[in-house]
Amino acid sequence: MPNEAGDEWMAAGPGRPEQDAAGAVAGGPDQDAADAVRGGPDQDAADAVRLRLLQEAEGLGEADLLRLALQQAVAALGGYGGLAHLRAPADGALRLAAANGLPEPLARRWDDLPAGAPTAPCGAVAHLRVTWDRTWPAGDTEGGEDVPGVPAGGVLAVPLLLNGDAVGALSVLTGTAPGDGRQRFLTRLAEVVSGRLPRARVWRSGSTPWWQEPIGTREQVMQQISVGNWSWNLDSGLLDIDEVTGGLISAAGLDAGTWDHRIESWMERIHPDDRPGVQESIETSLATGQPYAVEYRVLDREGAISWLELRATFEHDDTGRPVRMVGTAWNVTARRSKLAWLVGLLELHPDPIHVLSAENRVEWANHAARSLGGGAGAEMIGQIPWEKQPKLAGQGMPELLARARAAPGAPVTTELTYYEEPSGRLASWTVRAVEVGGHVATQMADISEQKAAEQAEAERSRRMTELNQALIRALGTREVVDAITEHVMPMVSAQGLIVQDLTGTAPRLVAATGYPAEFRAELEAPGWPQRLAAATDTAAPRFFSSLADLDAQWPRLAPLAQHGGRGAWAVLPLIVGDRRVGSCIISWPEPHEFAEHEKTLLGTVGVIIAQALGKARLYEEARRRAERLQKELLPGELPHTVAVSSASRYRLAAGEEVGGDWYDTIPLPGGRTLAVIGDVKGHGLEQAIAMGIIRHAVLTVAALDLPIDEIMAHLNDVAGRLEPLTATCMLVLYDATTGTCRVAGAGHPAPILVRPGGKAGEICLPPGQPLGQAQVPAPVTEEELPESSVVVLYSDGLLEGAGRDPEQLAELVTRYTASAPLPADEDRRAPWLDLLCETISGQLPPDPHRQDDAVLLALAIGRVPVDRIAAWDLPCAPESARRARALAAERLTEWGLAGLTETATLVVSELIGNAVRHAVGIGTDVADDVDGLLRLRLLRLTDDSVTCEVYDGSQATPRVRHPLLDDEFGRGLQLVAVTAQRWGTRYTEGGKCIWARIAL
Repeated sequence: MPNEAGDEWMAAGPGRPEQDAAGAVAGGPDQDAADAVRGGPDQDAADAVRLRLLQEAEGLGEADLLRLALQQAVAALGGYGGLAHLRAPADGALRLAAANGLPEPLARRWDDLPAGAPTAPCGAVAHLRVTWDRTWPAGDTEGGEDVPGVPAGGVLAVPLLLNGDAVGALSVLTGTAPGDGRQRFLTRLAEVVSGRLPRARVWRSGSTPWWQEPIGTREQVMQQISVGNWSWNLDSGLLDIDEVTGGLISAAGLDAGTWDHRIESWMERIHPDDRPGVQESIETSLATGQPYAVEYRVLDREGAISWLELRATFEHDDTGRPVRMVGTAWNVTARRSKLAWLVGLLELHPDPIHVLSAENRVEWANHAARSLGGGAGAEMIGQIPWEKQPKLAGQGMPELLARARAAPGAPVTTELTYYEEPSGRLASWTVRAVEVGGHVATQMADISEQKAAEQAEAERSRRMTELNQALIRALGTREVVDAITEHVMPMVSAQGLIVQDLTGTAPRLVAATGYPAEFRAELEAPGWPQRLAAATDTAAPRFFSSLADLDAQWPRLAPLAQHGGRGAWAVLPLIVGDRRVGSCIISWPEPHEFAEHEKTLLGTVGVIIAQALGKARLYEEARRRAERLQKELLPGELPHTVAVSSASRYRLAAGEEVGGDWYDTIPLPGGRTLAVIGDVKGHGLEQAIAMGIIRHAVLTVAALDLPIDEIMAHLNDVAGRLEPLTATCMLVLYDATTGTCRVAGAGHPAPILVRPGGKAGEICLPPGQPLGQAQVPAPVTEEELPESSVVVLYSDGLLEGAGRDPEQLAELVTRYTASAPLPADEDRRAPWLDLLCETISGQLPPDPHRQDDAVLLALAIGRVPVDRIAAWDLPCAPESARRARALAAERLTEWGLAGLTETATLVVSELIGNAVRHAVGIGTDVADDVDGLLRLRLLRLTDDSVTCEVYDGSQATPRVRHPLLDDEFGRGLQLVAVTAQRWGTRYTEGGKCIWARIAL
């Protein structure tokens, strides 16, 4: 690991320069000068002597060999001290075997170095090359700076190699990083030591300890690290163990003073389960020549277990026969106890832990891992997890292990989710994997409850969002109740709902969902709404987990609650501002304990419902006012018109807000009908009011009996004062006495016309500009309509869902009239038209998000029978009055209206006389001295009345005069006005018509 100065491990083979923390090459100018002092032929000669001394030293044991090598290495490199470590075969840790020139406090730091520790000896063993590093095992100082008199520096270490494997390391403590020459010498020295180690002899008991001077401290240190030398003579069978390690002898239940030193006695103290392995290791070492390394248990007299770690090699005589086994022994009971405790800890750890090999097979699993799936986890040992359990496939386990191996020592995580068997529970785990020593250890943390809580919270959040959206869309009280039933009750697993509205003059039961009909009837019984409102009068939500709880706190409601058959209740007051708008009672079929989060949720729901209910009541009140206004502004039941039957439909937009579509049929004198339809674009009261203004303007202007282009001009003036509203209009004027139909439009869709037996299509009419925007007169077209024709007028909203294509409407009308022709009987035409309107509405469904109202007005065209019409052309002369009286009297007698003769002849006489005196005849030509004609027409439009019409060639409007007593003329129209039921004037293309209606 990097130290505080930023150094990192630095390793290089012989001949490769090193760099220190500042980036300078090891062996730079200062080091080169030092090497120069020791360099040259003299240095090489000295190095050769040191190596030869080490090579030729015979009879040295392992400890003396290492001590001698350290003396030569420290002297050659000019260091402060030296260290020799040997590697434990079990865990790869480095244990101190010899030291040179170091006081005990510093030496103790290097006793036991875990594999991979950030020190030079561990780096040399791990990388099999020379390593320089400033880090000491304590990790908080460099070069022993915390020890007085020891300058800052570092450690140069080289591995001890046997058959390519590192069995230990030699290290020298120096002030600066040695140069290439010193590194090469230390490497050569390590090679000599490695070659001598298999033949090193172990001293007999009582010999000089091997690892450090002064002599007075050796025994103390040996005892502290619990390491000793031992030898076994194969010929005599005697085993010798240093007295300084008597702790090993007593640990085996032997007495150092009385023990017979026979190998059999020692083998008897080895744990029975370990003896076969020990014997096999000895035989293997003897057969292969490999060093002997083993850990086993020994038993004392009381049966207490101690753990020993032994390493040794065989010595041979001149013939190559093995004669002795020599080596070292450690008492590792404390370490094994820690390891056993650690293994036990991992075994009992509540989280499942697995260890996987390089082949992704499970080599070890703790108790929690083996217990997974009801004990099925034990079957995972030796298996690849996702092959043994297909439910783990596709969840990223191979990728997790690959990521762990790509970054050794760094943990990586993923998540697993699967259904456990046989419970079927959805299990969620966080898996943490880390690569250590070629294996990957995984630890699983059960996050099922956390995930379930997160999912429950997400579900509640989703439902709350849906509830808010539903309440935002809800316009009326019914929609609010539907939103509560659909979203709130499933959210809390409730089954009963009572909502009471308190915004009116008296409490009103809005909903009683989940209860039988008889219970709702009881709630609506006289007095109960008031008692329920009084009983639930609370400012904060109240929760009752059982009937006993409710009876103890609100005994007034207990009888009703018991009758409802519920076991728990939540009473939510619905308050907006400081005004209580209602109450909401949610119930459960069984007793129910309310968690805090549930109480908080229901309290929030109560606030939301209160706002929605208050808004719904305001909307409903506004809606009722708007509907009343619209009802007053629309025509209601269409009036009876001569020879024309009609039916209509009005469809609101999706928002159910009042709009500006309108229609009407207006009966006019002379058997004429004015059908009108219009649309004020948009919705709201402004549009409804504008529609009412325009519609009544039509009624007013139509009473003047003007041509339809002039009516449209007046409407254009009215709409111009209503800006910025946009309005369209369509006028259809039909004369049932002649079959003539005149059509004028202002930006409105053209009517659909179908003649008897024909195909429906639009009346060819220029669209014109909308009302208020027209700068030119509205275009007018004229059609001759045969009897039994059908005219359909509509607004844009009708075709909103059909892409505004009138061909679809025309096709519907064609199919309907072909399958069911218009009845000849006028009394049956109204039902036929109603069915036509229903068919069109059903087959042209509205767009669910329609933005416009729709109006449909269907007309069945008839004719006034010819025998009910009488017409004569008379000269424009005074004598024509006498002729007109005679003709009228004769025809009235034929019609059976002789009772009207006197009145009718008086009216006809006065109208003819008025026309002769104040007007001109039809076709008058002053230049040719042609007086023209007057036309008299009698219409019997009802059985008990007659309409008298006199046509002339002047457009001068007649007026009733008030003559003086001595005036001879001027009283004719006064007589007409007094005698007739109604009278009036209308303009024609060549003049005007004065008419008067007379009835019995």
